[in-house]
Amino acid sequence: MRHALAAFLLLSAFVPGAAAQRRDDPLRFVRWPVEDAAGLVAGFSGSEWIATAGAGAGLLVLSRYDRGLTEDVAGITEGAHVTVVEEIGNVKVVRPIGAVIFLGALMSGDDRFQDAAFTSLQAVVYSNLVTNLLKTVIGRARPYQGEGPSVFEPFTGGTSFPSGHATTAFAFLTPWFLYYPGLPGAALLVVATATAFSRMATNFHWFSDVVGGSAVGFLTARALVRRHQGPPGRVTLQPTLGPGSVGLELRF
Repeated sequence: MRHALAAFLLLSAFVPGAAAQRRDDPLRFVRWPVEDAAGLVAGFSGSEWIATAGAGAGLLVLSRYDRGLTEDVAGITEGAHVTVVEEIGNVKVVRPIGAVIFLGALMSGDDRFQDAAFTSLQAVVYSNLVTNLLKTVIGRARPYQGEGPSVFEPFTGGTSFPSGHATTAFAFLTPWFLYYPGLPGAALLVVATATAFSRMATNFHWFSDVVGGSAVGFLTARALVRRHQGPPGRVTLQPTLGPGSVGLELRF
C-alpha cells in the first residue's frame, strides 16, 4: 500500500493546470473535448515530461518486486466478493452508465452536476485511450500466463500493463470526489482502490499494473477537472485601515 501511495504522490505533482473554461456556455460540452485534447498535451512543460519519465522509471523499479507484492495483496483479497467492485472497472459497463448519468444531468439544471457527469465520462474515454496505447507499446505478460513479471514484449499482444480496470475505475469516480469533496467522495476513491486490487485477486494483473492504471485514471480525471474548474481559489488575509478603524480582511 505504501508503494502505491508513494507513486500517487509522485505522479500527482506534475499534472498540468489550466485557466478555467467557461461554464456558462451551453455548448461547452461540444467545445471541451476538442480544447482538452490539445490542452492536455500542450499543458506539459519540460519539467513535467521529466517528472513523467521519472514516474515511469519508478514503476519499472517497482515491477521488480511485483511477484511478492501481488501475492500479498491477492492473499488479503482472496475469498472476498470481488465481482461487484471489479465491474466498476469494466469499461463496457461504465461507459453506458456514465452516458446515462450525463444525459440525466442535462435535465437537472445543475451546472456542477452536469460538469461532474461530463468530466467523469470524458475522463474514462481519454484515459482508456492512453492505457490501450501503453498496453500495446509495453506488451507485458499477465500473471495467469505464467511467464513472470519481467516479460515485456512490445507490440506482441501482451496487455497486462497498465490495468484497464484500475484506469477506468479511477477515471470514472475521481471527478465526483473533486467536484463534491468530503467523506462520500473519499469513499468513492476507496471503491476505486478496491476495484484495482481485485484485479490481482483474480490473477489478471501485477501490483505495478494496477498502480500504473490507477495513476493514469486519477491523473487524467484530475487534469480535466482542473481545466474545467480552473486552479483552486486562494484565501488571502490582509490588513485594512479606515477612518477610526484598523482590521483584517479575509478574502476567498
